[in-house]
Amino acid sequence: MMMKTGNAVLVAMTTAVLLLTAGCDEEGKSGQVPASPATTNQQAKTPAAPGTQNVTPSQTEIKLYFPNEAGDGLQPVKVNIPSEDKYTQAVKELVAGTKEPGLINIFPKGVKVRSVKVTGNLATVDFSKELTHKFVGGSTGEQMLVSALVNTMTEFPEIERVLITVEGERIETIAGHLDTSEPFTRPTGLVQ
Repeated sequence: MMMKTGNAVLVAMTTAVLLLTAGCDEEGKSGQVPASPATTNQQAKTPAAPGTQNVTPSQTEIKLYFPNEAGDGLQPVKVNIPSEDKYTQAVKELVAGTKEPGLINIFPKGVKVRSVKVTGNLATVDFSKELTHKFVGGSTGEQMLVSALVNTMTEFPEIERVLITVEGERIETIAGHLDTSEPFTRPTGLVQ
């Protein structure tokens, strides 16, 4: 009888010691209990703080520039674009336009971005023929279009100059008001 009681006490003590040390690390300090999958999923779904945007590794945040309604300046609009082929994506977003109040879309309807090639610090942006054939703005509109494009592309720190081509060829002008035969650098004084 004594043997059975001794074994029972020994088993109870061993169990108690195991239970007490189960949550401790090698130094006897309490370890952290891993989060359950439900807790982990809730943390992952927690929204970002108001006013911040979630940018995933597959996205790049960029400022696109659009003319204001008065036609005397540009205003930036932050957007997230796919990081893959980010230069082309940025120009496509610019051409697609904005719905921000007080800003206008300057690219002619139907114009397509054929390609964007970056060599050194030069970006060559090639458009379809609609850029010149369907452009309806005057000298201010032409300046706003070029400035919006150049400001947008030079948001990428590696780009300092932008050359505009149509159907793979250099053009003298978009609508007869501005010489577009050479690359442009970022204009100053237009951003509000």
